[in-house]
Formats: sequence, structure tokens, C-alpha cells
Amino acid sequence: MPANLRAIAAGILAAIVVAAFVAAPRSCEGGLNAYFVAGLVAVAALAALPFAARAGRPIANCIGAAAGFATVAVAVWIAALFIANVRIMCRLF
Repeated sequence: MPANLRAIAAGILAAIVVAAFVAAPRSCEGGLNAYFVAGLVAVAALAALPFAARAGRPIANCIGAAAGFATVAVAVWIAALFIANVRIMCRLF
């Protein structure tokens, strides 16, 4: 896998973590919704990245890399949610 592909993936994962810390103070005023949408976009972008940089590789390799990137993205997305202490429930009543 090319190094520039890894660098782009690392940048997207870092953006997920930054988005969590930006959304955390405003999680009850729409920050959680914005973080959710940002996470979905990041997972989709990371899943599409191997196909965009295919460069003659077999499609099976691209599918495997896309599944791996998406799995890592979801793990980072959920971990950043808890590390940044984003509130999920704001009010009970």
C-alpha cells in the first residue's frame, strides 16, 4: 500500500478525533449530530480511498483494504466519542 494512501487515511482519522473534541462542549446543542455526520463521511471516505488509488491492483485487494480502513475508522470514531466525553443523553425529561 502506498505511503501517501496511509498518510491520507491517518489525516482523516485525526480529523475524526478533532471533530470529537470540537463537538464535545456542544453535544447537547447539535454537536452530537454534527459529529455523527462527520463520522459517517469519514467512514465513507476511508472505504472509498483504496478504490480511488487503485493503480492496477486487483479488485480483491481494494475490497480488503476498504473493509480494513472502514473497520479502523469505526473503531476510532467510537473511541473518540468516549475519549472526548461527548454526551449522548442530555436530558431525561
